[in-house]
Amino acid sequence: MPYKERIRRSGAIHKRQKHYRLQNWPDYNQALINRGDLTLWLCEDLHHNWYAQKSPIPKKGRPLHYSDHAITLMLTLRLIFKQKLRQTQGVVKSLFHLLGLQLDVPNYTRLSRRGTVPLITRHLEKMDEPGHLVIDSTGIKVFGESEWLETKYGKQYKRKVWRKLHLGINSKGFIVSRIMTSHLTDDRSCLDAHLKQADVTKVKELIADAGYDGQNVYSQLASVNIKPIIPPARGSPSLSKEHCSVRQKGINYIDKKGLYAWQTKNDYGRRTKVENTIYRYKEMIGRKLNARLWDNQDAELHLGCFILNTFTNLGMPESVKI
Repeated sequence: MPYKERIRRSGAIHKRQKHYRLQNWPDYNQALINRGDLTLWLCEDLHHNWYAQKSPIPKKGRPLHYSDHAITLMLTLRLIFKQKLRQTQGVVKSLFHLLGLQLDVPNYTRLSRRGTVPLITRHLEKMDEPGHLVIDSTGIKVFGESEWLETKYGKQYKRKVWRKLHLGINSKGFIVSRIMTSHLTDDRSCLDAHLKQADVTKVKELIADAGYDGQNVYSQLASVNIKPIIPPARGSPSLSKEHCSVRQKGINYIDKKGLYAWQTKNDYGRRTKVENTIYRYKEMIGRKLNARLWDNQDAELHLGCFILNTFTNLGMPESVKI
């Protein structure tokens, strides 16, 4: 293919610089300030919900001393203030001392053993109205993986292990689906989980990058009547057939008018919502996992997404193109 033709198909020739202006800067500025507010509101009945209730049905093993609410509260403080479990224990203990509350504080080892509690106490909201779903994935470093190998074997290891965080964002910018996998997992294999968590009956359009381009993805979306907005992989040949698949129609359209025209037609710029969410997660929550066990890591990412949704609910910028 000639060089100019490749540029035309890639859409590089149509790129223009865009400028945006915020319409709600005072409100958004106050929302950013509120995210750093250290005011802690403790409900009056905290002492009633702090300890676990005795189960009416006898069970094997030692009964729980602290409630799931107490464990989730401490793990939330740990994630927000980016502290270790020992420091979180000290913060809550000093907080209770200042307030005059005679409550026991869970030990850091107990917090580690019950690190999966946020999975059952904090739930991400599903899509409340029909709209589009934007999906993408990013890598989160596993804390101490390469450092441990360097300490044990005395040499530097370039191969690092990380977890993939798959996110699904609705039209309002909230995380409605979240999956954690290993770094070897293909993004397309998580499509079914995204649709189930977000409520497949409310998803009308699915927006993703070329990494989700595949015949199985198009077939799965067609079976549930969801419109795919996925750019085809590079080098996909165009066909002159009148009756062809949705993917082939997109390839033919790009070959005829260019990638930029296809993006404008499908409003592909909406995919930046998930990219912005990934950036916000890494800047506000963190780029690495503190938990060592798989289930605890899954719960840590889940709790981080719940916290990020809370920040989003405080206020987001409303920008318009100028």
